[in-house]
Amino acid sequence: MATTTPSRTGESEAGVPGATASPPPTTASAPETGEWLQQRIPGAMAAAVGISWYVLFAIGTAVEPETSHAVPVIGMVLGVALLGAMLATAIGLAMCRRWGLVAALGASVLLVASAVACPTTGHHTIGAWWFLQMTCSFAAVGVSVVALRRSMTVEA
Repeated sequence: MATTTPSRTGESEAGVPGATASPPPTTASAPETGEWLQQRIPGAMAAAVGISWYVLFAIGTAVEPETSHAVPVIGMVLGVALLGAMLATAIGLAMCRRWGLVAALGASVLLVASAVACPTTGHHTIGAWWFLQMTCSFAAVGVSVVALRRSMTVEA
């Protein structure tokens, strides 16, 4: 049995006229990245992410014990980057824009990195507090990912 492949002229390679494949389906064009980031998100979603972030960050930092060790340079860099990302998150969520959710995801990754860096650099020793802090950090990632995914299916 011979297989046929459509050519540009509408004939198959076997020479049978009209044996052409249907044209590829057209897809709706996706918005440009800048336009996509500027799209509005529901106010309830922005508030839920903001409140979740506030609570998770507060719990994660409250359980961290005092230390007599100096903060290493990587800790300072991560801390400044995290504060900047949290500021961007707060502004984006207050404006109910999707880029606030993207900033929340970036901040949550920095939060996980900070929690990992703390005992690995010798600033703190691992204890029960660290596992709670890691749980809060990963929960912030989860909240950010879920909200970002839902924002793609929900109109503001």
